[in-house]
Amino acid sequence: MGYSGQVRHSNCMQSHHSNLRGNPPGKIDGNGILRRMAPPMIDLTNPSHVIAEIFDDDKWIKDEFAKQLSAELLKFSETLADSFKRFPKLDKMSADGDEQAAFVAGFIFGVFDDLVVSSKLLVSGKMVASGNLMRQAIEGIAVAILCSSRRPVFVSKGKGKGKATMKVDYWRKVKAQDPIAFAHQSIGQLALNCDLLGVSRTAVDKLRAACRKYHLFSHPSLLGMASRMSMGEPGPIYIGGNFDEAKLPAYRTEISERVGLCGVLPTLIDGLIFRLEANDQ
Repeated sequence: MGYSGQVRHSNCMQSHHSNLRGNPPGKIDGNGILRRMAPPMIDLTNPSHVIAEIFDDDKWIKDEFAKQLSAELLKFSETLADSFKRFPKLDKMSADGDEQAAFVAGFIFGVFDDLVVSSKLLVSGKMVASGNLMRQAIEGIAVAILCSSRRPVFVSKGKGKGKATMKVDYWRKVKAQDPIAFAHQSIGQLALNCDLLGVSRTAVDKLRAACRKYHLFSHPSLLGMASRMSMGEPGPIYIGGNFDEAKLPAYRTEISERVGLCGVLPTLIDGLIFRLEANDQ
């Protein structure tokens, strides 16, 4: 196995495409059955191959996801759509000139967008990039909750155990792009305010665990390396995305994670609206 990228070498990177127009990786035999063919190789030293890969629509990969995981993807779509029905009321609060509510609504809309784009990347065979956006969605939830408080919340200063805390208007710190309100710290900051914000510690622990999982998708890792390799057959290394039937359990898990996250959004949005309406300065 190697990474030479030379189109005729057996150790080169291989594309998921049957050709550079994105047709299914196979051909119809005399009995009308699609026979799979080995995906061709992409020459990464050839600019025309690279640009074709950049603009490829990944249609055959999406078709495979639709065929193999249609029920799971439909469940995700239904859950997200049902959750989004709660959003207009929150959005109206921001439209009425409430700047703080606008920040909260903006972050929650970002969560929905991250979930949709993450799912689009997943069904395009780009599992690592998809997971990275899941981490953003999870952190976006924590940031939105902290921004929804009309009262100052606790934030930690410094690193390590025993670090000091102080109270701040979190959404104003976000607006000022203060490092103390950077999103990668948001779940830890949220844990400091469970009692103040009426947030379940169990829920925060679940957010933390999910964020920890997707941390691996956000940095170079063995997981990222494995995502580019075929589990179904030895040898191929993919570039630009792929569908590997041997990874179906992992794909199902990823869609289930998205369904689960969508499922908490209605209650979450109701809680955000409740805190903003409380207006207890």
